[in-house]
Amino acid sequence: MDPRHMFGMTGQDVFRWPALANGTQRQLLGFFVTVLEIPGIPMILYGEEQGSYILENLANDYVFGRTPMASQRAWQLHGCYNLSETVYVDIPFNSSGYGCYDESVSLDHRDPSHPIHNILKRMYELRRQYPTLNDGYNLITLSNQTYNIYLPGSEGIPSPHGLWSVYRGRTEGVQDFARIGQGNQGVWFVYHNENRTVDYHFDCKSANRSKVLLAAFDTGTVVKNLFYPYEEFTLESSTFSYGLEGSIELNGCLSTLSMAPWEYKAFVPKAQWVTPAPMVTRVVPGHDSRLESTVGYGDAETVPIQIRFSSEMDCDAIAENLVIQSKTEKNQVAQLNKSSVACIMADTDAPKHIGEIATKFIFNADIINVFNGVHTYTVNNATTKNGLLFTNAVDRFMFRIGQSDNPMVFPLSSNYTKSLLHKNDSDGSLYISPRATGANKFRYSTNWGTSFSQWFDYNGANLTLIKQPWTGTKVQEWDGDHVVVHYWSEMTGSSEHVQHADLDRGNLPLRRWPHAYVEGSWNQWGYDIGLPNEMTLASHGRWEYDLVAEWPTVSVVNVWGMNPDGVPDKSMAFGDVDGDRVLDWVPPDSLAKNVIQFPRPASTKHLAYRLAVNDGNYSYSFGAVGDTWVQTVLAVLLALVPLMTGILCCVAFMKFFYKVKFNELGITEKGGLLPYVRPKLPNQQALRRSVAKLFTDSKVSLAAPQEDNSLSGALAAETGSPDRRTVLIATMEYEIEDWEIKIKIGGLGVMASLMGKNLGHQNLIWVVPCVGGVQYPVDRVAQPMDIVIFGKSYRIEVQYHTLRNITFVLLDAPVFRKQSKAEPYPPRMDDLDSAIYYSAWNSCIAEAINRFPIDLYHINDYHGAVAPLHLLPRTIPVCLSLHNAEFQGLWPIRTSEEFEEISEVYNLDKDLVQEYVQFGQVFNLLHAGASYLRKHQKGFGAVGVSKKYGKRSFARYPIFWGLHNVGSLPNPDPTDTGDWDKKLLQKEGVVIDTVMEAERGELRIAAQRWAGLKIDPTAQLFVFVGRWSQQKGIDLIADVFFSILEQHPTAQLICVGPVIDLYGKFAAVKLEKMMENFPGRVYSKPEFTSLPPCIFSGAEFSLIPSRDEPFGLVAVEFGRKGALGVGSRVGGLGNMPGWWYTIESPTTKHLISQFKDAIHAALSTPTETRAMMRARSRLQRFPVAQWVEDLEILQSKSIRLHEKYASKQQNPLMISESGRASPSTSTALTALSSPQSTAPNTAPNSEPPSRAMSPTREAVIPGPQGQMSLGRFFGPSHPSSARRGRSRSNSRNRLKSKRSTSSLRGGPNEPVTQNRVSVVPEGNEDLAVLAQSSPHLKPTTHDIPEEGPSGAETPVEGFPRRFPTLAQLDMPGFSPVPSGRNTPTPEQQEIPRSETPLSVHSVVGENGEQKKYNLQKVDPFFTDSNETYYRAFEKKLNSVNSKNAEDQLCIEEYLVKSEKAWFNRFHQAKMGNSAAASRAGTPASSVFRLNWGRHDVGPGSGDDSPNPDSPVSDHQSGTAQFLLGDDYVPPSGLNKFMQKKIGDWHLYSFLLAFGQIIAANSYQITLLTGEHGQSANKLYIIACIYLVASSLWWLLFRLVKQVYVLSLPFLLYGLAFFLVGMAPYTSDLAARGWIYNVATAFYAAGSASGSLFFALNFGTEGGTPAHSWAFRACVIQGSQQLYVAALWYWGSTLTASSDATGTSASVLLTSSPTVTAITTPIACFLWAIGLILLFGLPNYYRQHPGTIPSFYTALFRRKIVLWFFLAVLIQNYWLSAPYGRNWRYLWNSQHAPAWGILILILIFFIAIWALLLFILGHLSKQHSWLIPIFSIGLGAPRWAQMLWGVSGIATFVPWGGSSTPALGAILGRALWCWMAVLDSIQGVGFGMILLQTLTRFHVAFTLLFAQVIGSVATIAARASAPDATGPGTVFPNFSLGAERGLRHHWFWIA
Repeated sequence: MDPRHMFGMTGQDVFRWPALANGTQRQLLGFFVTVLEIPGIPMILYGEEQGSYILENLANDYVFGRTPMASQRAWQLHGCYNLSETVYVDIPFNSSGYGCYDESVSLDHRDPSHPIHNILKRMYELRRQYPTLNDGYNLITLSNQTYNIYLPGSEGIPSPHGLWSVYRGRTEGVQDFARIGQGNQGVWFVYHNENRTVDYHFDCKSANRSKVLLAAFDTGTVVKNLFYPYEEFTLESSTFSYGLEGSIELNGCLSTLSMAPWEYKAFVPKAQWVTPAPMVTRVVPGHDSRLESTVGYGDAETVPIQIRFSSEMDCDAIAENLVIQSKTEKNQVAQLNKSSVACIMADTDAPKHIGEIATKFIFNADIINVFNGVHTYTVNNATTKNGLLFTNAVDRFMFRIGQSDNPMVFPLSSNYTKSLLHKNDSDGSLYISPRATGANKFRYSTNWGTSFSQWFDYNGANLTLIKQPWTGTKVQEWDGDHVVVHYWSEMTGSSEHVQHADLDRGNLPLRRWPHAYVEGSWNQWGYDIGLPNEMTLASHGRWEYDLVAEWPTVSVVNVWGMNPDGVPDKSMAFGDVDGDRVLDWVPPDSLAKNVIQFPRPASTKHLAYRLAVNDGNYSYSFGAVGDTWVQTVLAVLLALVPLMTGILCCVAFMKFFYKVKFNELGITEKGGLLPYVRPKLPNQQALRRSVAKLFTDSKVSLAAPQEDNSLSGALAAETGSPDRRTVLIATMEYEIEDWEIKIKIGGLGVMASLMGKNLGHQNLIWVVPCVGGVQYPVDRVAQPMDIVIFGKSYRIEVQYHTLRNITFVLLDAPVFRKQSKAEPYPPRMDDLDSAIYYSAWNSCIAEAINRFPIDLYHINDYHGAVAPLHLLPRTIPVCLSLHNAEFQGLWPIRTSEEFEEISEVYNLDKDLVQEYVQFGQVFNLLHAGASYLRKHQKGFGAVGVSKKYGKRSFARYPIFWGLHNVGSLPNPDPTDTGDWDKKLLQKEGVVIDTVMEAERGELRIAAQRWAGLKIDPTAQLFVFVGRWSQQKGIDLIADVFFSILEQHPTAQLICVGPVIDLYGKFAAVKLEKMMENFPGRVYSKPEFTSLPPCIFSGAEFSLIPSRDEPFGLVAVEFGRKGALGVGSRVGGLGNMPGWWYTIESPTTKHLISQFKDAIHAALSTPTETRAMMRARSRLQRFPVAQWVEDLEILQSKSIRLHEKYASKQQNPLMISESGRASPSTSTALTALSSPQSTAPNTAPNSEPPSRAMSPTREAVIPGPQGQMSLGRFFGPSHPSSARRGRSRSNSRNRLKSKRSTSSLRGGPNEPVTQNRVSVVPEGNEDLAVLAQSSPHLKPTTHDIPEEGPSGAETPVEGFPRRFPTLAQLDMPGFSPVPSGRNTPTPEQQEIPRSETPLSVHSVVGENGEQKKYNLQKVDPFFTDSNETYYRAFEKKLNSVNSKNAEDQLCIEEYLVKSEKAWFNRFHQAKMGNSAAASRAGTPASSVFRLNWGRHDVGPGSGDDSPNPDSPVSDHQSGTAQFLLGDDYVPPSGLNKFMQKKIGDWHLYSFLLAFGQIIAANSYQITLLTGEHGQSANKLYIIACIYLVASSLWWLLFRLVKQVYVLSLPFLLYGLAFFLVGMAPYTSDLAARGWIYNVATAFYAAGSASGSLFFALNFGTEGGTPAHSWAFRACVIQGSQQLYVAALWYWGSTLTASSDATGTSASVLLTSSPTVTAITTPIACFLWAIGLILLFGLPNYYRQHPGTIPSFYTALFRRKIVLWFFLAVLIQNYWLSAPYGRNWRYLWNSQHAPAWGILILILIFFIAIWALLLFILGHLSKQHSWLIPIFSIGLGAPRWAQMLWGVSGIATFVPWGGSSTPALGAILGRALWCWMAVLDSIQGVGFGMILLQTLTRFHVAFTLLFAQVIGSVATIAARASAPDATGPGTVFPNFSLGAERGLRHHWFWIA
């Protein structure tokens, strides 16, 4: 028959009706209709006859029930269906939700006695008994009483409800069923579909069919129901006649009928009713019952049974035909005890369903000989008692019996046993002892079911196991031996009987899984192996895991986790597809969402769920963990603790270092071991005795120095010693006592005089130059010295003069005569004039060394440091004393032309220059001395002139880093020539000199009269005497004393000294205003003036606010006279009693604050204490004898080390082709033999020299620090204003002409005299402001005529408006010589002895022509030559008061602003914009107008400032002041455009900043390729590429011009993006992957150059202070944060798309040309930037890299560098691995919208960032160290940020409440952003530390090497770190238990 005529209740794979409410009744009614009523083939699916109701669901539109017929425990475990069904609206699931509690579900479902089975059996029996029900086609609805309802989802189709009356019979005339069953008898059906019992009433007389229940049979017929309980009815008469089967009677009718819910009835005339066949209605025990044995394992027992029937049966026949089968261990078969058979009639088992057949008969019997196992008994076609009816069936029933651990009987409770697995002690093999009686076969697995053995026959015997092979990851391995055994039974038809066992597990909890892992969207479904997801087997036997996620979320339990192929295992991945709290497994290719749902937070007080899984029955449960209070407390700590510790660190720094040291005692004797560890020489004791005798015999008193030259006699007595050492010294400051010539301006001059007078035990060869304006007597004329400059020979006249033990070698030439007593040094040291001077100086020193047999050359500062190079390969011992390492003798060698030029000037071979002198791109004289010590004396021999100065110089100047250290040789007090007993002043025993104290009042009155001050003997008189310069801090006095004088009415001030620089000039006009405001209390005289002794003895305090003071002898001299020091504690200052403030920041506000504190402290000190301090000051010792002994130690060790290491070195350099000095020749020297000279000894008899200014300025190389150190750093500890302060080209400009006459006179009652004799005490270099240093003295003539036609510019009265350069002083009118000069080399011709005296003119211009040299192209200084800024400042002083004097009118701040404005004009001039350059503009602010540490003072800040648009007039106009020269060609085109400024930033600096930003990391390219992250192998490859690339970038940086290094990375970036864009056009996925890998490699290689962009940016901005660097670094760093944030948003978007669609992100984007449209323009853009940089960068970036000898050795001696490397190593090892995870936290939130996070980023990375910058910038005005110290105090903000973002504690933040989870997500990420800001601040602080302590060159290498270290650490971290792939124990989640996190040692270590 056509299968379309098949009708059933459900189709294939449709839900089970019994699963619904009243489902069984509905199903039976449906069967009644489909089996009996509807013509066709009835369709019944398996299980329907058993009433199966268990449902499954793999999709919302697909619910099904496939319960197997055999026993299966899984269907009970998963029997509680908890899902919905979308196809059926409001489907009333009922019993399907409780199947897990129904034990029958897991039993065998082939029960012949099941009620539904019997009902269906009855229906099919009726089809046989009544053929019309099987084949009849006549179906007539007789009547119906119904109504329509409209159910939800019915779409308007009515659902009739009510009662139906239907007839089914044959088609008359067509069908004939005679002789078949009941023949043509039709059947009348009555049924209804109401869910309630209804008593129907009908009107049989009605003509309305809906009111009549018509029957199919005639009136009066007795009908009987074919279904139990077989009731009968007599039909009443109706008014209708259907004429069925030829009847002419009226159809019958029922007037009343009661119908139970869903009841159905089938009637036939009683005469045609057939008795139903008997059926088994029930058995006891029930089918497949599980019985626990009551006897032993091998014993038999008896089981009683009952078989119940629907009819009375033949009891004996049943017994005879009952068949029993058994499966036991010994194959014993159970038997029926026939004697126990008993049958009874019973009306039991009342029907529960419509049509269910009741029990009428019970067969009772015992089955004996029942052993443990499976047993069945079969009822074969049982007959009724009368023998007429039969069951017509073979009904088989089963029961199982056994022990409690028998898995065949109790498969669920006995699935684990401890008695199964054993170990053979003899051979170590494993065997099992199975106890599963009833099984036919079994198999085992030793690898947890990965593979199984063959099937073995079960016989109960032991079986030795063979371990199955297993492969997997180390994580997938398990501990111990475990076995899984499967049992199969033929009788049960099932192999689902499983048993687990472990070997010797002891008291550990039972396990049925090797391990378990939780996977979900929160860990990328297991791909994120970094998050700990392994479950823990708790003591109660459940697997537990504390899940922290953002709710809602989903997860699965995966037993095996990740497979070796990196893909999650799917063989045992469990979810909960139906939400019944039981784990489900679905096929891997299923689309069903088989996950465990976590729909909401665990509770309001908890953050996480505790998932607990029972591996025995696969059920799971939830618990709540994770305390929200712990999260809140941690958030508060993370938000506040770094900030508070940073603030506390700053406060502590200020507390410990911002204090005035009240030195009440001076230097006193201290205990300890220090005196005993002083290095000693073998002959040290003899030396001490000898030196002590010298000074003892001299009888010199400290209180009153003697003039009888007794010390000279003592020295003369030592002259005959055979071991006298001959030492050569060469200084430009000197004293020739017998000729009464003093050339002294500073400390070097003092020490030179000291050496001449106190080293009588040595022979001194003293080389000195003859200066102009001094008449030199003629002594012994020596052979002239010929020196070579530019390949030509020049003559230096020489004469010798002997004084005592000193032989003076006097050098005379115009180049030396150019200088004067006031200016013995060239005014610059970066131009050609100074190069010629110092070349001649060093060549002559080398010649002097050749002429005299010296033992040691003692170098003082940089001036003569190159001389030993002219002697190579011969070497000599040297010592190097640093009097002022600030100045080093520097000339730029940025180009090959400059390098060639400076080498020719100094006549040094290029190899020598590179090996000794060159330091980066600088020719550094002082570095030559350091290199010489490093190579030939193992770095020993360099000393500072005070205990602190050596260490400070070593830390401050990179040229010394090649040495081990710089020692100390503290200068003595030249007047302290008494005996030295090696003891310091004791604290006790000092007595106040009452007489001297009583005289102080008169002395003070005398000083007041001299200065014209108010007479007051009790006044607090402050005195400053010294050079008026930035170094001496004269500006601080002018700033501070407005408030001091206002607060202290008795305070008075005297300031006297010559103006040296702009600081002094501006201080002079400010002090003049102070005199006007405080008449009679202030005296200011800005010029040299001889001072009476009362000034020193009558002053109460001496002011010494020096910014730098190598030794500070001034404090000693003032203290000896009774004026206590108030000043800075720098260099050698602070040893004398006084009030000394520390300088921890060079900012003016800090210096002013500290200076004021010291003054206030001094004023508040009681007079008695001051008297005692004065008494101690007079007794302080700085003995010359101690200095002599220390000098002897220094020289002796230098000689010894030189002798030791000189023999070990073989210099490979040969004679150069140029003929210049090399290690094997010295062409600078003459070929004459050197005469031997022995000087007679006479006693010293001259006063100590004075101290004036050192050379003026270092070389100017563009850049904040230049490419290398130029002698001075910029930053908090190295003020950028040094160039400004040291500038002397116009340092003595005139004061305002309106200055009163009284301010210039020598005293109130003294005429102005320029030639007065100074009465300053002996030896004071600061107080002895000699007349020759005064700018008012005109130079005298000398015997060598002036160079050039015009001579020197004659100074005018007052301050000259500008000073000329050397070139101007020489021959300004020469024309250049032809550029094609060709000087023959020595190989070509012999250089004849020159008759030309050396002068600048003779070198640069001959025969009327003048050649233009590179060294003549120097940048000008800021000197305010037009007095534009001076006049504006003077005008502002009209409103000066105590408040604005330290603020708006602060001198240094005003000068900084002025210099900035001037350099902006200079920049305009260099760009060719002469109109803009000629205007006096105001200082430009920064690009973002953020003021770093400076108020808006200076020009342009007020209405009275000079008009920025007014042209410059006065002495210099236009651009002439910038010294660009007529041949200067300004940049043009792209080069000019790139140097345009936006604010303070050049355009090119923006591109370089962009290069730094995009070099953030290599993660960008992996995001573009759609990857979630980098696998371990890929990370190793990328890290190695990054490592190698970092090394290659360094090599390129060292070998090629910087422009190539800065443009090449953009080529690599562009290639990376271009390759990504081309990849989609490759169909081969493997090839596409390789393209992505290559692109990643290109990007990684490019990003390794990021450090160079940082180190080399802003290179053309000379003198840029460190705070500007900090601001710019902050801007770049902040921009980088925004870039990285956008980068991670891109990645999270791809990841989310991948997770949502199930498609990899790479396929989503890169599989189509869409990516090409994105990446190709980016690639072109990056290439364009590279080309712009290549052709547009300024010339600064086109210089050749310089060399730095011993660079790596020196750098690795820097502790700050080692500390930085260690920090990088630690940080990368611990924090590199979770870096990506940390950033993913920002964007990976299902609650926080992307726009909300974007707003958050803008708030923190822009607004809060800018606020912090403003606050830090404001505070940095006074505390320049603040950002570095604050950054150190922050601790580890990145670690704190990662703890918050990585540990999981912030995954769900409930602060917004359950109703607004987005608010909590935003707040959590706000805290993360806050810590990101702090981390960026720390990065800026650490960068500032590097910038302030290293040069660009060192910074570049340090950062690149740090990248190498970081790469290695990253690789090591991924391989071994506890947080290699996730938070691990380094970042524990404290909300899950604080003790759990705190007990991990890695947390504390990290």
